[in-house]
Amino acid sequence: MQAILAGAVLLVCLSTPLMGGMQPPRLRSKRLTPEYSVGAPLAVGLGSWAMWVLMFPVLRVGFTGTRNTWICVALLVLCVLVARPMVRMVAPARLKGSRMLVAARAVGLCCVVAGVMTPLDAEVDKQPTAGMTVIYATTAAVLGLMRIVDHGYFPLVLLWTALWKALLAIVTGYWIHYTGGTLVPDPDDATAGTLLLAVLWWSLVGLSAGCAVAAAVRLVRWLRTGPPARPAPPGVTSWPPAVGSVWTAELTHDDNTYKERPVVVLERTPGFVRVLGITSVDKSDRPRGYLKLRLSEWEGVLKKDGWLNLEIAHVPYCDFLWRRGECPDRMWDVLCTKADVRERSAKAGPAPGFTFRHRLRSAMNAHVGRDARTVRAGADSRVRWVWTREKV
Repeated sequence: MQAILAGAVLLVCLSTPLMGGMQPPRLRSKRLTPEYSVGAPLAVGLGSWAMWVLMFPVLRVGFTGTRNTWICVALLVLCVLVARPMVRMVAPARLKGSRMLVAARAVGLCCVVAGVMTPLDAEVDKQPTAGMTVIYATTAAVLGLMRIVDHGYFPLVLLWTALWKALLAIVTGYWIHYTGGTLVPDPDDATAGTLLLAVLWWSLVGLSAGCAVAAAVRLVRWLRTGPPARPAPPGVTSWPPAVGSVWTAELTHDDNTYKERPVVVLERTPGFVRVLGITSVDKSDRPRGYLKLRLSEWEGVLKKDGWLNLEIAHVPYCDFLWRRGECPDRMWDVLCTKADVRERSAKAGPAPGFTFRHRLRSAMNAHVGRDARTVRAGADSRVRWVWTREKV
């Protein structure tokens, strides 16, 4: 009974990453919800049955002759065709159309399943339920890791996921050992139940280890160069922000405060986006630094008249919240030809929002004020740029 409970806990933990996005959006009320796939465990269960039926003859017959070789190849191709819809189901929307990537992942999944089944065929393949469980555990671990990597944008949130899965693996491993089981059974002597528990446990260990590696790699890059443009932050669409589009973003000010404001995207770089902020505060006393935006021209993008700040701000990718619309063509032409668009003044100090402390907090899907003195000043404040919608 205790072994059954341990197996059930491991199965649930392996199935959880299949069902939904691993990280919630920062503003749930205004962003789209993460991508969920509630039916994924059921689909993987049915696919596991089909893959067991196809792999059983391959493991029993083997590549022993020309005729058997062709039969095995045909069955393995069918396995890939069965694995492909499962891989596509757990992939994010931006990757579903990449046929080569989905096919390559399906081939990799079949190779991992075959590699696990081969040393266990003496015991597991004789029992359909045991064979399905082994395939399900392996498939769920591989697909869950794919989904975690595809949907895990904030690295410290991803690392936390890996840690609690590792903790659960430690607890269940101790439980299995305490009840007389073993985590490294001999396939020739162990019973099917012992093999199943060991496969479930090692699948969970592999899932947590892969998640931790992905989190560590992304965290190093995040802290060195800032939040990346890929993968997309959870809950956003039309990603990455296109040149000429208008988004709502969290703009950090020099006094270490931040506020959600509309911004016009000017240029994308590997570590941040150059934008012009929009405010509803009257700036008629500063005609050289701001442009008046009338609601009649910006209808559907703004809710009232605003003022466009002509000083360029640098915004990390993780601080973009949702897309509002497009900058009107007439205003874009003004920005490209007539407006005094300029970089941040060197006398004003460096652009806030890019210190190590902020990057560390943003890796947790959090936001804090920052001390801008630790960042070097940018280019000359009077440098002019010619912006085009095609420039990225």
